[in-house]
Amino acid sequence: MRLLENIYAYTWGSAFYDSSNSYVIVDGEAVLIDPGTYKSYTNLFGLLRNDGIEGIDYVLNTHLHKDHCESNQMFMRKGALVGFDERDRVVSQFSYSPDLRLGKVFVVGETEIEVVRTPGHSPGSLTFFVQEHGVAITGDLIFENGIPGRFDLYGSDRREFIRSLERLAGLEPEYLLPGHRRVMKGRKGIAALVEKAIEIVTHY
Repeated sequence: MRLLENIYAYTWGSAFYDSSNSYVIVDGEAVLIDPGTYKSYTNLFGLLRNDGIEGIDYVLNTHLHKDHCESNQMFMRKGALVGFDERDRVVSQFSYSPDLRLGKVFVVGETEIEVVRTPGHSPGSLTFFVQEHGVAITGDLIFENGIPGRFDLYGSDRREFIRSLERLAGLEPEYLLPGHRRVMKGRKGIAALVEKAIEIVTHY
């Protein structure tokens, strides 16, 4: 589904509760963020075709938990190059090797995607921020209603999680595209949800 001019959102309901949402940024080439699981792959592939996205050039992962990256290899087989923070390899059941070394900015066409380190849920968690549209793709950092992602897993860190939420607040996003559940819109509302998540994690 087209969310903005060149940004597409594929959010799953109860049918694929165990697969992450997927997002695509198109500007000449196509970047897929978090392709999800095998279970949702066929549906995702069909929706991409319906939206006129015939191929994926790059796959970026917010982190390497199975529900976000299992389908990486389905796109790798078709020639997509993969990028993620290698610190997350310690929490992954897959032996992916990154084709891309992600710096502070990843550019596709004329679109700049800021690569923001937001560890806490996992040691290499990333947020991808498109400043032009105020879009933050946050993985499992925060969900609707200000519910934070888990920070009690292997490789998680509560203090890092709080710092990452504070870093997200500093971006002042207009759109928050989480790893699961619904997309959130509105700068003030999102700011309040991030503050709520910080309170929850702080007093957990």
